[in-house]
Amino acid sequence: MNNNNNNNYIKRFPVEIILNSNDGQIFNNLDGHKIFNLSAEINARSDEILLLFLKKAFIPFSFYLLSSSQKNNKLDIRETQSDGTTNIYAITIPDANYNITQLISKIKTLLESTSTFSYKYSISFDKTTGKVRFLLLSGSSALKAELLFQSGTNSAVSCRSLLGFKELDIEFTLSVEADSQNVVDMADGLDSIRIGSNLVGDNIKTSNGETGELLILPVNFSPFSILYFDAIDPFHHKLATRSIKEIEIKMTDSNDNVIDFNNIPYTLILEVEFQHNPLGTITNQNSGIDTIRSAEIRKNIFNDIMNKMNEEKEEKK
Repeated sequence: MNNNNNNNYIKRFPVEIILNSNDGQIFNNLDGHKIFNLSAEINARSDEILLLFLKKAFIPFSFYLLSSSQKNNKLDIRETQSDGTTNIYAITIPDANYNITQLISKIKTLLESTSTFSYKYSISFDKTTGKVRFLLLSGSSALKAELLFQSGTNSAVSCRSLLGFKELDIEFTLSVEADSQNVVDMADGLDSIRIGSNLVGDNIKTSNGETGELLILPVNFSPFSILYFDAIDPFHHKLATRSIKEIEIKMTDSNDNVIDFNNIPYTLILEVEFQHNPLGTITNQNSGIDTIRSAEIRKNIFNDIMNKMNEEKEEKK
């Protein structure tokens, strides 16, 4: 029976969907999250299911690894004088793609220009260990300074991971340095791009967070280049829906932050395949059988009623 169904199935060619970011409807001013409306609806027949995969991608490395959208551009600090007077303030690091030398230089400038106690800092990077070191150099009655990676009001959007620090407050003085616990991580979660879609069902993951990923694309080029993807042996996603008219695309880092491409367009090419679904055919056949049986039952009931009416007429005669 299955062989007959396969022989009767009329195979269809796949459909290619080209999504240009300029054609999408943007969410929350971040162009990594958009909805695309197709010019024509794609529908599966009753004996088909839809398969979807990402065929090609042209994505510009126009996003910033440190930015407000990546939630890693703040630093809270508390300065304490020898008489116990304190000052807590925060610096905001401008969005950009920094190397570690550029980043610590920018942080030093911002700290010293914002300090009300005229504190001066030494911030260095040890190439042999890959770690960052803070030291207090001088200031008005300088006693100590603390990086508030845990208790600061901006701890959730701190640059600590880029600098290699854990989520802990850390103290340093004129003589005692503060070294980062980990090596620096200038990507801070953007070593890959999670390309998600509302069409894709749950994927197995090893951590909490949203699923529905079409593909995880590695960021293996330098900033301001093009990330190019061409599927060789793609993974096909079986869709629960039987029609496609609208596609939501959400591109995020590993921390689920939506990526801001700074209005530089990207292009995704999806492919939809139609696959024969024998169960769908069987369901339709059963449905047809049920329809025939229902008609037969209605006919039998009608005949029974008519027979009873005729019998009653005969009795009255």
